[in-house]
Amino acid sequence: MVLLRKVDWITQDEAMTASLDKWQRVVDLMTELLGATAGYVVEYNEKYGYRAALTSQNPDNPHPHISEKPEPLDSNVYCRRVVETKLALYERDARDKPEWADNPELTEEGYVSYLGIPLLWPNGTVFGTLCVFDRKPTEYDDTLQELMEVFRDLIEADLRLYEQYEIMRNLSMSDPLTGMNNRAGFELLAHQKIRIAKRYHHHIGIIFIDLDNMKHWNDDYGHAAGDSALRAVGNAISESIREVDICGRIGGDEFAVLGYVRNRGDLTTIVTRVRNALDQVKLTVPNSKSPIRETPQISSGASVFFHPLDKSLEDMMAVADMEMYRDKKSRRK
Repeated sequence: MVLLRKVDWITQDEAMTASLDKWQRVVDLMTELLGATAGYVVEYNEKYGYRAALTSQNPDNPHPHISEKPEPLDSNVYCRRVVETKLALYERDARDKPEWADNPELTEEGYVSYLGIPLLWPNGTVFGTLCVFDRKPTEYDDTLQELMEVFRDLIEADLRLYEQYEIMRNLSMSDPLTGMNNRAGFELLAHQKIRIAKRYHHHIGIIFIDLDNMKHWNDDYGHAAGDSALRAVGNAISESIREVDICGRIGGDEFAVLGYVRNRGDLTTIVTRVRNALDQVKLTVPNSKSPIRETPQISSGASVFFHPLDKSLEDMMAVADMEMYRDKKSRRK
């Protein structure tokens, strides 16, 4: 499932909206039946830590609104133990227990009791936890703990459906030659990036990249060489962008990159990395029409769109495309 991850937090994917509505009802009912202070679905990200995907809406919950800030990976929270062991954890009373002395959920929030079980993807990878917290010691009987497992099964069934959906979406939005996003995939992710940029006042940068002399590669070396050159450009782009950027092959010999930037310099750095990577490429194509003694060359165009963002994605891409053709024209002189 990690290979298919398109967003940092799966529960922020619009495709999960219907499931989250169901999970909210599950968490609310679970919290009520156990008489807990608060209930949560917590999502785990191996890079960023632990983030509450949703929480119970009962009157006793001191934090009914979700924080966008995740708990760090090294934080000694209860859910960390569940994620690391892939086992349920029931802490009836954590007070005076040295292993929880630096647990902020205990020392800052006053949660002395915790019951949590792991939520797993079909391949056994940890998605996160289903858990309840209480500010008083608890003694849940076996029936209530078994009920938590039933709730877990409901959520994991949705994770299976989401994985199947994501596999199909990935197949329909990937370019088979380069393995990058195709145009549909790139635009889907780009719209998501732009919505987030508008919310958090980020600037958007777009780069258009075009493989120079595509006809030359096909005619002089053969179509297999042309495909190899396209793959080389795609690999150079994928290896040169930052984790927050997205990229895709949006046409025959055209590629695009979109990401959050401070200024044009961020985009110039990416283009320089791509060119440097291509300078190191040595293409070997069996049965090429003639030996290949050159590396793929590119033209590029980059544009920055500052907050507030008032252009559509289509208009932004058109501006970057125009910049790329200016570069291509200047390189032909």
